Order: sequence, then C-alpha cells, then structure tokens
Amino acid sequence: MGRQKGLQMRVSNTADRRRLNRRFIDAALWLAASVAPVAGATGAHAQTTDLGTVQTSDSAGDVNSAVYQAPTTTPLTVTQPTSVIDKHYIENNIPQTANFDKIINVAPSVMVQPSGLGGTDAKISIRGFQSGQFNVTLDGIPLRSFNLTQRSSNMVMTNDLGQVIVDRGPGTASTVGDATFGGTVALQTKSPMSTLATTATTSYGSFNTQLYGIQLDSGQIKSANSASFFLDAQFTKSDGYFTNVNSERENVALKLQQPLSDNTTLTFVSISNNAVRNLFLGASRAQIAAYGPNYGLSSSPNSQGYAGYNRELWKTDFEYLGLKSDYGDGWHLDNKLYTYNFTNVPQFVGLDVSGNSSNGTIFGATNVPGSNGPGTYRSYGNVIALTKDLPDGAVKVGAWADHMSGHRAYYNVDLTLADQYISTNFNQGVALDTVQPYVEADWKALPGLTITTGAKYAYVKRSYNSLVDPNTGGALDYSKTWTKVLPSLAANYKLSANWSVYAQAAEGFLTPPSVVPSGSNIQPQTTWNYQVGTSYQSKNFTLAGDVYYIDFNNMIASRTVGGIKSFFNAGGAIYQGVEVEGTVHVGNGFSVFANGSLNSAKNKQTGQWIAEAPNATAAAGLIYQEGNWYASLTDKWVGSRFGDVGETQPLSPFNQLDMAVTYKVKNPLPNLAAVIAKFGISNILDNRTIVDFAGYSGVSVTPLFYTQIGRNIYSSLTVQF
Repeated sequence: MGRQKGLQMRVSNTADRRRLNRRFIDAALWLAASVAPVAGATGAHAQTTDLGTVQTSDSAGDVNSAVYQAPTTTPLTVTQPTSVIDKHYIENNIPQTANFDKIINVAPSVMVQPSGLGGTDAKISIRGFQSGQFNVTLDGIPLRSFNLTQRSSNMVMTNDLGQVIVDRGPGTASTVGDATFGGTVALQTKSPMSTLATTATTSYGSFNTQLYGIQLDSGQIKSANSASFFLDAQFTKSDGYFTNVNSERENVALKLQQPLSDNTTLTFVSISNNAVRNLFLGASRAQIAAYGPNYGLSSSPNSQGYAGYNRELWKTDFEYLGLKSDYGDGWHLDNKLYTYNFTNVPQFVGLDVSGNSSNGTIFGATNVPGSNGPGTYRSYGNVIALTKDLPDGAVKVGAWADHMSGHRAYYNVDLTLADQYISTNFNQGVALDTVQPYVEADWKALPGLTITTGAKYAYVKRSYNSLVDPNTGGALDYSKTWTKVLPSLAANYKLSANWSVYAQAAEGFLTPPSVVPSGSNIQPQTTWNYQVGTSYQSKNFTLAGDVYYIDFNNMIASRTVGGIKSFFNAGGAIYQGVEVEGTVHVGNGFSVFANGSLNSAKNKQTGQWIAEAPNATAAAGLIYQEGNWYASLTDKWVGSRFGDVGETQPLSPFNQLDMAVTYKVKNPLPNLAAVIAKFGISNILDNRTIVDFAGYSGVSVTPLFYTQIGRNIYSSLTVQF
C-alpha cells in the first residue's frame, strides 16, 4: 500500500533541520538583496500599532504615566474583564524566541506551563478553562485545529506582534469564535514602520538557544499612495532545557497596508512557519528521581523514549486579505477573507516513554514499538462586519463563516525498522463547517451609559469519512450538526473621564471537540456568563477589578494516554472568582504593578475541582524606565490544582521570578538609527519542581509530569539602519 510505503520512510531530524536551514538562508539572502538600497536611511523609526477600539486614556502615550508602564491595562470602554498588553511591554520583557504564552502569563487568572512539549509549546489555562475552551484569534480571525485546540508556537512569533489582548469573558454577539465563553486571546500583528528601515537581530541564551532575524520596513511609499509593508524572517534553534529535546524553527511574516483612498485601506498578511523538534510527552516520577528534573528523552535506540524516535515536523501558513472602509454617512465595513493550514507530518512517538513497558513488535521481540499520528487541516473563511452609526448608538451586522477540511490518522509502527507499518488505529478524512451570523446594537441610553445587546446564531457541522474509524474499527461515514441562538447583554457606564463600570450577561455554546457516532450521550456544552467590573486610569495609577460567575452544563473533559486525547462528559460545573490588576507610577522612572485572582472551578455533581484549574494566581513587579534604560523584575505565582479529574494528580503552587534589562541608543552613528541591547534571566530562583501533569503513557498508563524549566538567561542585540 502507498500509505504503508510512506510510513517506511524515516524523516530524520537532521534532514528536516537542513531543509529548514536552506529555506531560511534563501529567505535571508533575498532580504539582504532587497535591503541594500536602504542602508543609509535616516529619520523617525517609531513603530506604529493599530490599537483599534481598545484605546485607554489620555496618558497612554506618556512614558511617565502608569497607563504607559502598566504591563496590563483595562480600557475604559470595555464591557468585560480585559487585559491589554501592548508593544512596549512585549519589546522590553519578552525574549524574541518566546511565544505568545509568555506574553499573556502576566495577566490575572492566566496560568502558563511552558514545559509542554519540551518548552516549545505551552499549556495555557484562563480561569481554569483549557485550550479549546477559549478562543485564540490573529487579527480577529479565529484559529483552531479540527478538535478546536490551539498551540502557542505554530503560527506567529512575538517580534511580529503589536499587541495582545486577553478578554476573560464571552464578549458580545459580534465576538466570533468557537468558545467565546472561556475568553479570547486576541493577537494583533504590528503595523509597518512609517519610515524606511532595516533591522537585524541576533540572540543567544541558555541551552544553546539562538535566534537570527532580519526585517525590512518599506516606510510610506509615496508613489504607491503611501503604501507600506514589512517583511520579517527569523530562524531560531535550541538544545532545550530537557535532555535530548531539541528544536529548530523558521518564520517569515509579511504585512502590506495599501490605502486605496482617504477612507479605505487594503491589508494583506502572510505568515509561514516551519518547525522540527523532538516530541517530549513528559517524564514519570521515577525517571525524574533517577535522572534529574531536566530529564527529557533517552539517548538509547533501545528505549521507547529515544530522542531519535520521538519527533515531529510542523508546518503552518496563514494568509488574509482585509478591506476596511468608511463609506460616509456613518457606514463602516471591515472584511477579512482568509485561509490557514496546520500540517503535522510526521509525528512519531514511542509507545510508552515511561520505560515501564517491554519492547516487542510483530517484526521482532526486541524491536521498539511506536506510533505515527499525522494530521493536516486547512481552513477557508471570511469575517465580515458592517456598522451603521446612529444618533444614539450604532447597529452592527456581520458573520464568521469557515470551512475546514483535512485528514488525520494513527498508525502503529516499528520504530527500529525505520517506522515500518504494523496496523491502523484510525484513518479519517474530516470536515468542520462553521457559520455565525449576528446582529448587535449599541444604545447610548444616558450620557456616559452605553448598552450593547444582540444575538448570534451558531451553526456547526462535523463530518467524518473514515477508512478505519476509531469508534467501530471499520469504515464509517457520518456527520452531525448543532445549532443554537446565543443572546448577550452588556453595559458600560462612564462615571467620569477616567473611571467606568460595566456589567455583562451572555450565553455560550461549544460543540464536542470530537464527534462520535449517533446515539452517544455527549451533547453540546452550554454556559451562562455573568460578570461586573470597573476600570480606573490616571497618570499616577491604574486599577481594575471584576467578579464573575459561569454556569457550565455538559462540560466535556479529556484524558491523555500515550499522547492521544479521549473525551467524555463530566457533567456540569460552576466557575466563579474575583480578579484585580493595577499599576502605580511612583516617580523618578519607577512603577510598581500587581494583579491577582481567586478562582474556583468545581463540578456541580461531585463538588470536586475541575482538572488543571488553579485556585488562585498573582503577579507583582517593579519597572524602571529612564533615558535609554528599561528594567523590570516580575514574579508570577500560581496556586494549587489537580492534574486529572476526580481530584487526582495533585500539583503544588509554584512561582517564577524573572528580570529583564533593555538599553536603547538612538542615532549613535550616521546612518545608524538605533542599537538595542537586551538581557534577561528567567526563573532567577531556579525552581525546578514538578509543576504540571502531562497525561499518561501508553500501555502501562504511567502518570507523566513536567518540571519547571530551570534558571536560564537570554541576550540579544538589535541594530536598525
């Protein structure tokens, strides 16, 4: 069989990495040829970021203000708990080798476990909701795989982000996505610079972590009606904190903004990402005790946890064409036509990485058994919104429509014999169709009071065309459709120029992550969210807080065994809590910030805690910015939780203390716009205890865990011409 023949072809890490290097070198050479004419560019090099509708206060641009220095701010116009993290914080506190999970970790109610998959892909929890139970969007476009989950390292790098917003609520009717009730992590790409520039960056840190990047900004091209673009190519590699868990990644991002008239702009974005890495699914307590907290994968080809067997190759691309226009007379259009792809081929994993199962396959008693789980998905869709301003408010109508098709499979293989095919667990063609039209109205009922109400219609259809179905073991075609109307009501009242309060109620809806044959008792998940909050901003301090209550029905939980998730109905749950965040500008360049949350997520029937839901989070730190210097000291603490359902696999609280220092010199030499040097230390206290439950190994069903990544440093040098 052709499929079996393909399985016999080993894709080695070395070959994959050589291909990554060649692609990156080609892109870098192309860039180098392109940027030669701009080496002598001078002038302003201020980065402009489109903040959209999340403007804060008049102090937002004042470096000597709490609003500017705050790691997170809550805009005065919001109707739900919101933490805005802007480019200023990202540039000065986040290593360019990190992913967006590192950015959002500073927000309240957010838990990030960077140990996942060897430190390259984090596990994220927001109010106790896990991946697939909250949205991730990129420039307003929902991102998800077929089972609705997201990874933090497979699309965009932090250098190409201009802002990240953590919405810890369901939004209004116009908030599109699969799981709005769990919140939205809204990633926004940065805007091209207003002037011609070439920026080169190199970075080096612990575990032989390296990054090389070059970016070209066109500036405003007068002959093209002030069009502008940036093209950014980055390559990063690391030996990893965990033993034998290596990774390499290349990313190329292009953003073009073309004004068509004074009131219409066309935007094109294209991001390509390729990564090859060893796949680390966690270590048993026995392995951690025997080999140390940084034990990852084995160096022995006789082990099912051998690094040469556990590996994966990720490829993604993301493109959209956006049109934003003000037609006059209060009419506004925002439309994005997009496509994106996730491809994970191959993904090889040893059958039992815990070392508690003996070897042996049909080809040999000592041969190493394993699996190959390839998957590829592509989405095509459109997000459109049409708004009409009225004397007492506005009316908005719009829709999100998406079609995803792909293929996924799970094969048993003999890893000793170059991934020789043994048998098929499942082999499926899949499709996911989603349509969410909505209507929403803003009513300015009183001076300072805006009431937002609306409804969204959710339509979801899942289809399977299985050569081998995991439920029946044979061929099976089936599909299932769910629909629901989701109302929402919110209000924002501005008590003064810098103080507002808000309230919100909304119904949420989420289909099962993986459909099963008809007759199953797994039903769609539904929620009702209620929350009230307030936001205050001034030059000297910011303060925001909220309380929330979420009634969750038909909650679908999951358990991971051998890297494969299975889903089941866990009944109902109540999520509730209190969140607060604030920053004080002390003076003389100093600011202090703190945020925290008290969270509860418990099963209605048993009263037991929901898996991976911490009971509290807290963050605090000191920021200094004066002249060319920026420095910060930040501590994030996460409370206790349970790794699995039934309050099993208990996990202790943990914290991480980080520091960052940036020194920036503008125009140090002729034709040199800026030189930026950065240095940072993550996990200063070198905590390396077990912090996360990773699931169970195959066959022996041994509990697997991740430990906290030990103390590590990073440094970078950026030169801008």
